[in-house]
Amino acid sequence: MPLYLRQSRADHSLFHSLRLSKTRRINIDKREKKFYSTNLMITSRDRDDILISTVIRLIKRRATSNLQNVVSKSHAADIAHWFPYLRPNEKSILFGLLIEQGQMGEVMSELNSEDRNLIVHEFDAAILAEVFHTMPADDLGDILADLPEEKSRQLLKLIKGKASEHVEQLLQFEERTAGYIMTPNFLALTEETTAAAATARIRELVDIEMVFYVYVVDRENQLKGVISLRQLVATKPDTPLRDLMTTRVFSVHPNTPQEEVAHVVARYNLLAVPVIDDTVKLIGIVTIDDVIDVIREENTEDMLKMAGTGDVNIASKSIFKNTRARLPWLLASFVGGLVAVYVIGVFEVQLDRLAALAAFIPIVIGMGGNIGTQSSTIVVRGLATGEIDPKGAWKVLWREVATGVALGCVYGILLGAFAKLRFSKVEIDGLEFAWRFPVVVAIAICVNMLIAAAIGALIPMFFKRLQVDPAIATGPFVTTSIDVFGILTYFTVARFLLF
Repeated sequence: MPLYLRQSRADHSLFHSLRLSKTRRINIDKREKKFYSTNLMITSRDRDDILISTVIRLIKRRATSNLQNVVSKSHAADIAHWFPYLRPNEKSILFGLLIEQGQMGEVMSELNSEDRNLIVHEFDAAILAEVFHTMPADDLGDILADLPEEKSRQLLKLIKGKASEHVEQLLQFEERTAGYIMTPNFLALTEETTAAAATARIRELVDIEMVFYVYVVDRENQLKGVISLRQLVATKPDTPLRDLMTTRVFSVHPNTPQEEVAHVVARYNLLAVPVIDDTVKLIGIVTIDDVIDVIREENTEDMLKMAGTGDVNIASKSIFKNTRARLPWLLASFVGGLVAVYVIGVFEVQLDRLAALAAFIPIVIGMGGNIGTQSSTIVVRGLATGEIDPKGAWKVLWREVATGVALGCVYGILLGAFAKLRFSKVEIDGLEFAWRFPVVVAIAICVNMLIAAAIGALIPMFFKRLQVDPAIATGPFVTTSIDVFGILTYFTVARFLLF
């Protein structure tokens, strides 16, 4: 039976054990019967809600045997998903149960950093060492890197054998690099090895996390080629690997940024990418599961930066930590707002003479901010995926400016028509400017959208040139700049045509 089908049936069985245990009661209403009859269509969100509520109820009742039954039938990723919904004392009970059942290692690999740290600070080092022995080296290195140096060294001393060596190897690399996220457990064989011997070696593997490819190396462990498992099983048993291997291997250096590693895997449709040092020696591989984590992490980080929230931890419930992370980013908006107040104050005389100008400030600024955010988001995304080359910045700028002009003309005509209908009579010092006022509004929004599109495209590329994450530009920097330039443009046009 295929693995996914077995997992599906296991989840279905678990669902029945949680929900259909209630059928032992005599009274079951019709809606429950109907729900049970259609439970094959249950969503993962519904299943998570049922599991979480059941686990919380069992912990409160101290129903240990029932809780053990639920935990034993649940996937480690599902168990890790429960923790953010539990109270600290409930987490401690579940921690203890998972350690007793030997499942804590798998679950800990899936936990968020906050719950991982809670485990590390709650349990004795000896117990943690036993848990760490069951974890992959890359996940273990990630946990130890988040701990204080003294605590990390203490735990590392308790971990013995190859696990300790592998973790120390990973910790010597900078965070967010290929060397930091790679796993040192991989299958590498010499060129003289036959297909039959390679297949037998795969059957013996017990300490390798995933086997997607067989890497071919020479006697000095230099990478020479790669063979997929499909190639291996489809060839004659006595064929040497040198005759099977593909010599064109896509690889990365240990110092390659993790985002670039994800690009390589995505571009060439790889399940794993080898990591080689300066002497072309194979020192590890980055597997697809780690790449998915990188993509999710990078996308989350970009979204947070684009929203102007910095590197705030989404899972954190601490008001102080969230406030501290978001405070500096809002400072740019605050300063920009003060500048905008000053600019409006410069044109205070014009506002006194024609109060109708104030009515269109929100829409002129708002439309500029919207198109600026759109342009910056498109450029940031293009830079992140490699679709936009910083060297071709002028082409991107021209496209966004042209788009801004086109959209500005459309909305300029619409806003001008509205201004004409709403303010049919506009007088300044007794003189009537009925036709000029709609023109001012139309020109102002058109020019502001043009400038906003240019700013939205330029700032991310400017940050990219400075080797700064361009996602930062989509937050307060773009919106603040557009607000100031929008007000300045609006009142400058009004002064030129009306006063």
